[in-house]
Amino acid sequence: MQEEDSKLIKGSSSNWEQEFLEQGDDAHIKTAKIRYRCPKCESLLVLKTGANGEFWGCESYPNCDYTANNENGKPVRAKRYFCPACQSPLRKKSFKDNVFWGCSNYPECKVTVEDDNGIPSSTKKYPCRVCGHYLVRKKSKNGYFWGCITYPVCTNTLNDEKGLPVLKKRR
Repeated sequence: MQEEDSKLIKGSSSNWEQEFLEQGDDAHIKTAKIRYRCPKCESLLVLKTGANGEFWGCESYPNCDYTANNENGKPVRAKRYFCPACQSPLRKKSFKDNVFWGCSNYPECKVTVEDDNGIPSSTKKYPCRVCGHYLVRKKSKNGYFWGCITYPVCTNTLNDEKGLPVLKKRR
């Protein structure tokens, strides 16, 4: 009877089930595989390797473009920073030896913010005396200066001294 049951099980099972049943005592499950779901579409996240190293991406790519950084084998969404003028996400950019953050809504919004050790600098807001918006610290080939956040609409600039704008005297 027992032999008939084993033949019945063997006959109805698939190849991998058969291999599993025939494994010896040395087959053990070491750790459970953790799966992470995409918060956008609920598909699985897959660990991928790109130009900047490993990252987590949605398996439904290109239909879903969700990505996350890989930190200790877990997906961690990168912190997002927003443009102070239009609230669009800021993107880290570099030009020659200058690293800065630019608005993702470029060319409609031309805001740039200085980089402060990998994050956009949170400079104190200094009002623009010309248009009423505020000034941000920028770097040029001649050093730092302060320019209006609404550039090119307002081209007001001030010199920089020790990280602070040097106010022009009113005439």
